Amino acid sequence: MVVTGMSYPAFAFYRQDRKDYYSNPWRMKGCKLIEPYSGDDRYMEFTNVIGFQGKYYAISRQGSLALIEDEGNSGNFEITALGRHRVVPQCKVSRHFREYLLEYNGDIYLVFLLSRASINVVDDVEVFRLDRARLVWEKVDRLIGDAMFFVEDKCCLGISASLIGCSRGNCVYFTHDRADDTWFVFDMNTSSISTTSGPEIDLSDSE
Repeated sequence: MVVTGMSYPAFAFYRQDRKDYYSNPWRMKGCKLIEPYSGDDRYMEFTNVIGFQGKYYAISRQGSLALIEDEGNSGNFEITALGRHRVVPQCKVSRHFREYLLEYNGDIYLVFLLSRASINVVDDVEVFRLDRARLVWEKVDRLIGDAMFFVEDKCCLGISASLIGCSRGNCVYFTHDRADDTWFVFDMNTSSISTTSGPEIDLSDSE
């Protein structure tokens, strides 16, 4: 497990030593890399991170991507590569955005919830897939297969609609800190947002 979102340390890694159970399992790691897009030589600060296949992928406050690896399985995590380009919403007019990372079907995705006029209202959703070989984010207009994404502040996941008997996929379900526990669905076919009580379950097979 890894925690980020702090100015220092940049990361806190949790790794219990099986040979020394009473040792401190938390390992703090600072970052002395200059943020490429800061303009004032500040160190990189990270807002989001996801673990996948033994590696970590972190996004900085300026949208830079950092690959973090434990080389030699020593517990000494280091930033080993940076992405080629920063990732920011493609929407030209956005007052505020929220970002979420998740893994689905062997790929890492980034979801932006965009607010144009008010930070209380989400007006648009953008989804990006990470090309891990090139460390490049690619915008996607359609989710793979019948995928559904669920994003909120505490948990994010992707699932096949057919696995839960849902009648449609290619949509993003979301809520946020100013939504008063209301859930919304973004239909990627129509680029429309509506309130929802949950996925539409197809009960025809059980009748």
